[in-house]
Amino acid sequence: MSDQFSLRGAWLLPFGLASALPFAMLLLPGPTFGLGSTLVAAAVAIVSIAFAAVVPWQRAPDWWTLVPSLGYMAVVALLREAGGGTASGVGPMVLLPVIWIALFGSRRTLAVSVVAVAVVYWGPIIVDHTDYPNSGWRVGAGFVCLCAILGATMQELRDQVRVQAERLTGLALADDLTGLANRRAWDGAVDASLIAAERRAEPLCVALIDVDHFKAINDAYGHAHGDAVLVALARSWDDTVRRGDLLARLGGDEFALLLPAADLDEAREVLERLAATTAHTPCSIGLAQWDGYESARRLLERADALLYEAKALGRNRLQAQDAPATATA
Repeated sequence: MSDQFSLRGAWLLPFGLASALPFAMLLLPGPTFGLGSTLVAAAVAIVSIAFAAVVPWQRAPDWWTLVPSLGYMAVVALLREAGGGTASGVGPMVLLPVIWIALFGSRRTLAVSVVAVAVVYWGPIIVDHTDYPNSGWRVGAGFVCLCAILGATMQELRDQVRVQAERLTGLALADDLTGLANRRAWDGAVDASLIAAERRAEPLCVALIDVDHFKAINDAYGHAHGDAVLVALARSWDDTVRRGDLLARLGGDEFALLLPAADLDEAREVLERLAATTAHTPCSIGLAQWDGYESARRLLERADALLYEAKALGRNRLQAQDAPATATA
């Protein structure tokens, strides 16, 4: 959703410029606009744009998107009145707030905006038949239908684009073979978790896992069988780790496990369960706990060194910092 909020901010300048368009139209030949209503309309336009610019949209409820939209509807209504009704030529500007809602609002707020378009066009006809003749009913009906169709179509396209973007993002952060997080996702998660651990004063551990003698498996049974072994390990391990832990495949037969809010003892319990689920496929594991100061790179270097210690001590074991190695099978 943060991308949507950034997009909303990027649209403020073009929307602000477009909002000035009906006032620029006053310079063109046509009926004289009343000064009082025009000044009020200008004030309402400025307040609406300022509101859209300063609101913290990340925390704002959905209905707040209606404030600048309905404010600008009021601007259009005031300028129509100031310019002599249907002769003013500013009525079509109701499309601008409808587009705003279509891009950033919900179905409900879009419905409210379409009703507001009907009020702008049909409300004055009921009150004043001089400046707003009955022919305005047809024009209003056309714009109400146009706004409803345009808004609904834009929202549908917006939602489809959002779903596709989320899908592509998910694919970009997933390992093609196992479906686990890939290295890109892992790097981002480690950095974010270190910041969170520092803020919350919580422990954090990382483990690097290598399948022992994986090359021999490929050589003996073929790469297809080796891939099947990796997929089976990934599925088994992913069902074993805690909710909130991140299991990733960094490449080849190398996996990594991020354990937020876990000290060495808690992390060891998780990893021993993990190793027990696939005892028929021995693995070497290096486990390190963040010291509260080091970088992500340094933490992973320590875990990698511990992994190589586990291999040097005979493989098929968990090697944790400041603790003796224990066999995992």
